[in-house]
Amino acid sequence: MPVEVEPLASFNFREMGGWYLLTNDWGQHAMLETAQFKRFMAGSLSKEDPLLETLENRGFLRHRMDFGALATSYVRKNSFQWIQGPSLHMMVVTLRCNQKCQYCHSSVVDPSRTDTDMDLETAKKTVDFIFSTPNPTICIEFQGGEPLLNWPVVKFVVQYARAKAKATKRKLILALVSNFTLMTDDKMEFLFDNHVSFCTSLDGPPELHNKNRPYLGGGEAQQKVVAWLEKLQKMCMEDEERKYYLPGALMTTTKFSFDYPKEIVDLYLKLNMEQIFVRALSPIGYAKRVWPEIGYTADQFVAFYETMLDYVLALNKKGKSKIMERMALICLTKILKGVDPGFMDLRSPAGAVLGCLAYNFNGEIFVSDEGRMVDHQGDPMFRVGNATKDQWTDVLDHPTSRAMVSASTLDNQPMCTQCAYKPYCGAEPVFHYEMQRSIVGQMPNSPWCVSHMGIFDVIFRKLRDPENRKVFESWLERDQCRWEENDPIPAGASRAEEAV
Repeated sequence: MPVEVEPLASFNFREMGGWYLLTNDWGQHAMLETAQFKRFMAGSLSKEDPLLETLENRGFLRHRMDFGALATSYVRKNSFQWIQGPSLHMMVVTLRCNQKCQYCHSSVVDPSRTDTDMDLETAKKTVDFIFSTPNPTICIEFQGGEPLLNWPVVKFVVQYARAKAKATKRKLILALVSNFTLMTDDKMEFLFDNHVSFCTSLDGPPELHNKNRPYLGGGEAQQKVVAWLEKLQKMCMEDEERKYYLPGALMTTTKFSFDYPKEIVDLYLKLNMEQIFVRALSPIGYAKRVWPEIGYTADQFVAFYETMLDYVLALNKKGKSKIMERMALICLTKILKGVDPGFMDLRSPAGAVLGCLAYNFNGEIFVSDEGRMVDHQGDPMFRVGNATKDQWTDVLDHPTSRAMVSASTLDNQPMCTQCAYKPYCGAEPVFHYEMQRSIVGQMPNSPWCVSHMGIFDVIFRKLRDPENRKVFESWLERDQCRWEENDPIPAGASRAEEAV
């Protein structure tokens, strides 16, 4: 008697060494042992096979699909596609900076160059442009250079944007990305009083941080960052209204970081930081020019990332800490909860224009802050308008905006459309333009692809271990509570986490 064949729905798969990962466009996944995978591919699952119900519920069997539930899953996973206009607006209020970081790609200039400060008129017109975009939630993020070097404009934008938000009944989130070296008690109190969140860079212990991020003219930077983080933490924990504005800190990985995986995590623990974000260095701007001195391969970064994640997981499992690794949390939110966490780079299409815009000190508008950095090198490829004279519709209809959307849609990428990580990943056009001179990129040779595929490999393999999964699920629960209780949303959850 012939075996009844169960027709299969559309899916992608990846061989993981003794087992297989299956995913589909609904955002669902399944992890099958090799024998299970062979039965599945042969369409020979029996009605008594416990795997049948799992695959049925997750949309892998063509004749057993609950389209209503799966469509709901798809919409939840891709909710950003139904939101009109960008939510994140990065204002570069000055290009001046008092540090000379080895990897800096933010197009900074000497502190004496006041001609690169945003003036009040440009600031007002930029805020007016931001509020002309249609998203009901607006996050304005102050960047530089070092934003505190143009404190009058930061202060003006905070007050003017709050007035605009009240008048237009919009939800406003304000965030400061700063190296903290110019922070004062007066500035801190003003920012707290006006619900501005804080985010800084902390690469690790003094010998690492000060090597990565030295002062102009010499001096120690790490000690000031740590001192202000400790002070801000203390103030937040002592005031119920301020506890949702706990400062965030980001590390950028250089090849010097590879010698300090535990020391970096231990410093974040000492400072009672909720999260650590193990971020790869982007070969854009100055970092691209000095890549031989500070850079590494994508495979080297993935190995370092796994070492860091293993240490964080071990601390959680031993009950010594509840610190979370941010990149894993972003990916897990997509994988296990089927929700978009608002991380602009891992979207299809990516966040450029549709999710975020960057504004230079002179009002020029760019598809992203990375696009602004490319412009600073003399290539206006990613400039899409000027806030002092253009309308939102002009920016949205700009040929570059359209090209960015097309290039970052994974269904347009031959390799990505067949990848098991397609439901959770994204492609970054500016990165590929810098690395491969094409906004579309060549994925088989792309460090972006190698590093993100490697990170997803690490996370899915960790998920196979019940103890790791328990830790991961606790992170998701804590993160959900933080978002549900927190209004307004803190800067640490915005793109500040990738912009320093």
